[in-house]
Amino acid sequence: MKNKKIYNEYDSSSGTSIGLEYEKYLHQSQSKYQNIEIIKTQKYGNAMYLNGCFMLTEKNQDFYHNECLNLVPKKAKNILIIGGGDFAIASMVSKKRTTKKVTIVEIDDQIIKISKKYFPKYFKHNKKQKECINLVINDGMLFLNSNKEKFDCIIIDSTDPVNESKILITLSFLKKCFCALDKEGVIIQQSGSPLKDMTTIIKPLSKKYLKIGFKNIILSSFPMPLYPTGTWSFITAKRA
Repeated sequence: MKNKKIYNEYDSSSGTSIGLEYEKYLHQSQSKYQNIEIIKTQKYGNAMYLNGCFMLTEKNQDFYHNECLNLVPKKAKNILIIGGGDFAIASMVSKKRTTKKVTIVEIDDQIIKISKKYFPKYFKHNKKQKECINLVINDGMLFLNSNKEKFDCIIIDSTDPVNESKILITLSFLKKCFCALDKEGVIIQQSGSPLKDMTTIIKPLSKKYLKIGFKNIILSSFPMPLYPTGTWSFITAKRA
């Protein structure tokens, strides 16, 4: 029997490894911020890994994106996405909500360039979507430092809190998010696995939210087959 090609992602915190069978290794590059890899699979289509961690597929990715979309307030008109350079969430929000403006703040322009090539469906927008989506290449903290707008919803669609992403779970960053939200505005933050990240990400984030003055803090978990432990989560909260 022919040997199968398997891309293995090992998660040291949970001691587990998830392997994805692939047909072809399509791309590898090192941006200023991260190692970017794309593989072609039969079941999931193209798949993206950043620094060896699974991020995105063409197919069967809807668990993450649909959960996020369900948490976005239906009346939200002005949405800020920190990260999200693959355009997946921005594309869904601008299509399925009556949103007037979606601003994507992505630190790594290579993510956008590579996503356009290997995940083109997220970049096929109608006229309404094109007018709605605004892209800014910048560090999220630097953007918020100079921001004057008020948003109905802020989505933190980031990698795990390592390297440059560490700042996205700090008290100073979350305070900036609080100030950038309109009254009753909602923050939605990718918060890792409730099975392995409860003490390192989820509980510390919740405490910081409370300290800042957020209310209605809720953890929403959902299945995510290709993420470590197979379960992932978002934390949501409202500005009082």
